Amino acid sequence: MRPRTVGAPTKGLLMGYSLACGDVMPGCAATFSAEDKDALMEQVSAHAAADHGITEITPDVAEAVGGAIKTD
Repeated sequence: MRPRTVGAPTKGLLMGYSLACGDVMPGCAATFSAEDKDALMEQVSAHAAADHGITEITPDVAEAVGGAIKTD
């Protein structure tokens, strides 16, 4: 096994993204994960509309959601 150099390209490795809705909306137990941010945001947007009545993403909401996204 070759040692990995810090900053070396990670070609071939997949990075995932996840979000716990409760980090933005306290009390909500919904969680989401996807291989890219766009797919994650599609899931989160659909949930926000269906379960929280949020149909317009304001800058404050976008900032809160963006800050709660974690990378795997």
